[in-house]
Amino acid sequence: MTAVPRPIVAISEGFADYGDYYGFGYGRPLLAASALPLLLPYYEQEADRVALLERVDALVLAGGRDIEPHRYGRRVPHPLQGDGSPFLDEIELSYARLAVDGGVPVLGICRGCQVLNVAFGGTLYGDLDEFPEGGADHPGAKWDEWRALVAATLEGRPPTAHPTHPVEIDPGSFLAEHLGERAEVDSYHHQAVKDLGDGIRAVAWAPHGVIEAVEMPAASAFVLGVQWELHEEWRTDEAMFAIWRSFVSAAVRRSDDRDAVEASR
Repeated sequence: MTAVPRPIVAISEGFADYGDYYGFGYGRPLLAASALPLLLPYYEQEADRVALLERVDALVLAGGRDIEPHRYGRRVPHPLQGDGSPFLDEIELSYARLAVDGGVPVLGICRGCQVLNVAFGGTLYGDLDEFPEGGADHPGAKWDEWRALVAATLEGRPPTAHPTHPVEIDPGSFLAEHLGERAEVDSYHHQAVKDLGDGIRAVAWAPHGVIEAVEMPAASAFVLGVQWELHEEWRTDEAMFAIWRSFVSAAVRRSDDRDAVEASR
């Protein structure tokens, strides 16, 4: 029996002080969903990024540092603005636009969700204390809890206790097809989507209104951004893992389409 080719999914991520975590965190759910993940170096030239995206089947925009505020038109950073990754900002904003325009399935997680929005002209709250009506009460950025979760993942232990909150989900969205109209998600972000970018649609909200997920309905391929740690939630929630499987299925379709084009030449 001939084995079914597994799609190649590129993962764009920066560097963080979490030991080996980034080497495993986003790759494990992809491997479990029968994809082959590929951790990307920094492709500094856009021509190289274009060439890469022509050869892979999908793209993950991973979590990481705060996006530089000038990228979304903010002149004065919030006092709690974290350290930036200026080279990665430039690269990932380019990736987001190139991938969407090129029909490459995209999954953005935490920072990756924000990258998607900013790439298409959207803005961010510099910190959730800027959000009206209770945004500052949104649980998140509990770094001791986050590091405990990282350690548990690396050691193969069940996830540790972490901050969570419910989200309400647009019933007509792709996300609702997987999670229903209400779900419980973890929460570590201190920034969030403010003004939506062109073609970006909010599809999930925390109780006080913070946007927790976005989609691009007019895109030709899968595009989803979530603020929660989907690369952790899949371990304990089958519905969250189903999102990864759907993403990988979209990657398979892209691979098949590309093979069909090659065969016709």
